Amino acid sequence: MTGYDFDKTIYTNDSSVDFFFYMLFSRPYLLIFTPWFLLIYAFYGLKIIKKKNFKEMMFFFVPWHKNIEKIVNKFWKSNANKIQDWYTKQKKDDDIIISASPLFIIKPALDMLNIKNFIATDYNIKTGKIFGENCYGEAKRTAFKKLYPTIILDAFYSDSMSDKPMFQLSEKAFLVKKGKLKEIKV
Repeated sequence: MTGYDFDKTIYTNDSSVDFFFYMLFSRPYLLIFTPWFLLIYAFYGLKIIKKKNFKEMMFFFVPWHKNIEKIVNKFWKSNANKIQDWYTKQKKDDDIIISASPLFIIKPALDMLNIKNFIATDYNIKTGKIFGENCYGEAKRTAFKKLYPTIILDAFYSDSMSDKPMFQLSEKAFLVKKGKLKEIKV
């Protein structure tokens, strides 16, 4: 089993950021909340609020949309081309994607790629709340070990050293920068 981060690893950008701006520009009424978004971003940058709370506050508008799944599917129709070619060439049936992005955002892409194993931030589209922890850093390892207590990954790919806990659960570790892979020692 090989593990992969999603954002800036197999997907060129950050899917949460891309989806946020997709919503902002496809639904211009959300622009009236720009001061709110800027304030929340500043609070997050100053470490006044945690990443989990930041995501909940930035996506506060999601529960307003009863057809959010259709909106997300439409988003992926215009963003599927941002899946990295290197990944699609080496993809295997037992790959696992472990992402801090909300599952509701990345699930259509995972389905498109026929990924059956995945762990992501559990964001409730009806309440706008994250259930449990934001799937980031050590929380990724905790979630993985809960589902796969005895598995050591063949390799783990990520764009960030924040995934060091996952690198440590792998025989090989690869940093991904702009589509370039570099094996690292952890």
